[in-house]
Amino acid sequence: MRPLVLLLPVALALTGCSGSSESAVPSRNGSSASATAEPTAPPTTAVPTVSPSASPSASPTATAARPAADGDVDGDGTRDAVTTTATVLTVTLSGTGRKVTAPIQADDPRPAPLRGSHDVDRDGRAEVFVQTAQGASTSFVTPYRFDGTRLVALQLAGEPVRLGVGGSVNYGNGFACTPDGLIDVKESESTDGETYTIQDKVYRVAGARLALVRSGTSTAKQGSAAMMASYTADCGSVGEGQ
Repeated sequence: MRPLVLLLPVALALTGCSGSSESAVPSRNGSSASATAEPTAPPTTAVPTVSPSASPSASPTATAARPAADGDVDGDGTRDAVTTTATVLTVTLSGTGRKVTAPIQADDPRPAPLRGSHDVDRDGRAEVFVQTAQGASTSFVTPYRFDGTRLVALQLAGEPVRLGVGGSVNYGNGFACTPDGLIDVKESESTDGETYTIQDKVYRVAGARLALVRSGTSTAKQGSAAMMASYTADCGSVGEGQ
C-alpha cells in the first residue's frame, strides 16, 4: 500500500531591505498548504532578492561658476595679459598664448587706459574695463567680455555701453557690481547741492549686451553713502585708484 504523505504548513515570507532607496521585491502574504492526499505542486523558485546597488547620482544642479580672479579673462585660473592701443584691446591668454582682440571706440587718440577687471556676471571669466571717454569731472568705461571664443564690448541700446564715474556738485555717475551678478548703474542730480535724486538701473549680462532687470529712484543727502555711491565705481579692481 502507498503510504500517506503528510505535508507540514510552510510559511514563506520575503522581507524588504531597509534603508535603501531601491524598490524592494514586494512581500508575499503568508500562506499555509492544507494536508491533502493529493500531491502538491513543487514549490516555485523564489524570486531572488536584488542586492541594492548604488543608484546613479543625478546630474548636479547647475550653479553659478566660482567667480574669476581679477585679470583671469578666460577663467583658467591664471591672470591674462591685457594691452590697449587707441583702437584695439588685446588679451593674451596665459594658458595657450592665443591673442584675442576687440575694437575700441574711444574719444581720445591716445591708448585707452585700462581701468581694471571684474567677473561681473559670475560666469568664471573676468570682464575687462577700458576707459573710452573723459570729461571735465567724469570718466566713462566700457566692459569687454570673453565668451570662450570672442572678445566683445558689452552693448546697450545697440552701442558699446559707457558707464560713468564721477561728476560735478549737482550731477553724478557711478555703478556697482552686485554679489548676484548684476550691474547697478546710478545717476544722481541735485538742484541745491544738498538733496539728491538718485536713479538706479539694474542690468544683467545677457550674452554680449546688458538687459534691464529693474529701475527705481530714491533720495539722499549730500555726503551720505548713497549719494557717494552715485559718484564712484564699486566693481572689483575697477574702482581702485579712482
